[in-house]
Amino acid sequence: MTIAAVNLSRAEVHGTKARVLWILFGHRTYWLGQLAAWAGIWLLFCAIFVAALNDARTTYFLIDEFFFCFLGIVATHFLRAIFFFLHWDRLGLVSQWPRLLLVILFLSAGEAWTFISFRPPLHHEVSTRIVPHALSQGARMHRPENGESPFPTVARFSFQFAKSLLTLFAWAAIYFGYRLQQMLKSAQLDRLRLDAAVKEAELKALRSQVNPHFLFNSLNTIRALIDEDRLKAREGITRLSELFRASLRSSEVDTVALRTELQTVNAYLALEKLRFEDRLQIEMDVDPKAMEMSIPPFVLQTLIENAFKHGIYPQSAGGLISCTVRATPIGMNVSVTNPGRLPSGEKYRESGIANARGRLKLIYGANATLDIVQDEPKLVTVKMFVPQS
Repeated sequence: MTIAAVNLSRAEVHGTKARVLWILFGHRTYWLGQLAAWAGIWLLFCAIFVAALNDARTTYFLIDEFFFCFLGIVATHFLRAIFFFLHWDRLGLVSQWPRLLLVILFLSAGEAWTFISFRPPLHHEVSTRIVPHALSQGARMHRPENGESPFPTVARFSFQFAKSLLTLFAWAAIYFGYRLQQMLKSAQLDRLRLDAAVKEAELKALRSQVNPHFLFNSLNTIRALIDEDRLKAREGITRLSELFRASLRSSEVDTVALRTELQTVNAYLALEKLRFEDRLQIEMDVDPKAMEMSIPPFVLQTLIENAFKHGIYPQSAGGLISCTVRATPIGMNVSVTNPGRLPSGEKYRESGIANARGRLKLIYGANATLDIVQDEPKLVTVKMFVPQS
């Protein structure tokens, strides 16, 4: 047996022992609830009997009810132990409640029998020294002086059985209802954690797609520069290293400030400017109020890169790329326009835009939007809205 297997078996034994102790002895919150609930029942009896009798007979009833509440604590704790020892907490409601009702019936019968058989013998003192003979005949709940019950045994047992059944059923409904609510909350939290983990995995996968895609396009740009001007190619490599430094800084975060994202965009534009020179025109119109707003890293850069791929690269004469960013009370509106035309009758499909849209959806849900429109016959615009919390 390996050390890992030994450690695992020890952990299982320790976990089983801890569960048994938890079932047998409960915990602090459980016992506080138990004592508070049964003390409340006893105080309720106090109020009823003091108001109804208002004489020395009250002591007899209150001691009786104290004994009844003590048996109730024992019975309910036993019910809880059975529930968890038999792992009924793993069953559904349809399977749980028939089992609980059966155990409650047996416990109620046992509690009623114990109450009748072992109740404190204070009724002799009450019946002989306090309760007159005429009053004892009218108050049928008191025993005669010879200790015989005024009720038939079956009737007295039925009364105590019904009383125990009612209290045990109410206790089970409250306690196991509370436990069920906790289980539902726990399951809901587990489901939320799972959803968050899945979304995080998807987001990481999308983030990991950005760098290879961007690296491929950037290397193509530098390769073209090598044939034209080696000094420009060297500067292009410098710009590329700046971009990857920014990529490393933002690889583990969901959002960055727009100011940081613009640094990445400017480094990318500088790289492309080395290749296209005067054939490339850039217009950046950024609202100063939006500078500290948050945006997913490399999303704006992806839109600019997409504008190059579909608007500038196909045209030897170059063209104009314009980017506008406006702050609103609820978010940030971004639009990137490039020359070109959307394919007619087809949905625009492009991995960079799909990646950006996927990251926006995972981070902001349906609150973020990204659409591609043909504003003019020869101009394509990507419109994005990034909400702010």
